[in-house]
Amino acid sequence: MRTHAPSRCLPRFLRGAALAAAIGISVPAVAALSTYQNQATFSTAITGLTATTTNFDSLAPGTSYAPGSGPAGSGFTVGLTAGSVSSGFNLPTVGNTFWTTSGTNYLGLDNPDSAFESGDELVFSFLSPVRGFGLYVVGGHDLLDLQAGAVTLTVNGSTVAISSTDYLASGNGDYAFFLGFATDDGSTFNSATLTVGDGSGVIPVTVDDVTLARTRKGGNAVPEPGTLLLVSTAIGAAWQRARSRRR
Repeated sequence: MRTHAPSRCLPRFLRGAALAAAIGISVPAVAALSTYQNQATFSTAITGLTATTTNFDSLAPGTSYAPGSGPAGSGFTVGLTAGSVSSGFNLPTVGNTFWTTSGTNYLGLDNPDSAFESGDELVFSFLSPVRGFGLYVVGGHDLLDLQAGAVTLTVNGSTVAISSTDYLASGNGDYAFFLGFATDDGSTFNSATLTVGDGSGVIPVTVDDVTLARTRKGGNAVPEPGTLLLVSTAIGAAWQRARSRRR
């Protein structure tokens, strides 16, 4: 008499994943890349990960970054894309002229405004893959009243725009908007692109409090879908062998 006890010991998800692997069907990831327009919500999403924030306050105003370079110890490099309106003219530079979200310094450009302009694209390249990335975009009333959504952050083809309902205000006409991404399936990404407007109009924008989140503390990283699939395949094969022995 055959028994079905082995099948009851194997969770249905793992049996299904093992079967899918055996016939060549990919199992889609359960979780994905999420976007954030609020720093507190982003901070909750990266709880348990190793996070570092660069606020530029320990750097001398006027410190510039050539393509492929970035603040020491930050974990990222910065550079304008070739299509940026400021490309070939200006470099990402630490400034202290405008209001910002922490301290007095921020990242802008070495131009008269000490800020990124409409039509600029700033690429953050990470020295090692990250699971979370966020920053504040700071600008004047135009960002809120006239150009809501004009500044975006893009990761792996997904884009989040500044929110006209979630922001910080200086009380003197300056506003700060948070943009961020985080994964909850163990996957990582290597870069992020900040796009300022479309090249029309004037939108002076600065960046502050750049946060990177990496592997879970203590090495307890969430298994990636590929790892789960391999484990489920191995368990499925063991179940099949056990079932054959009991026939």
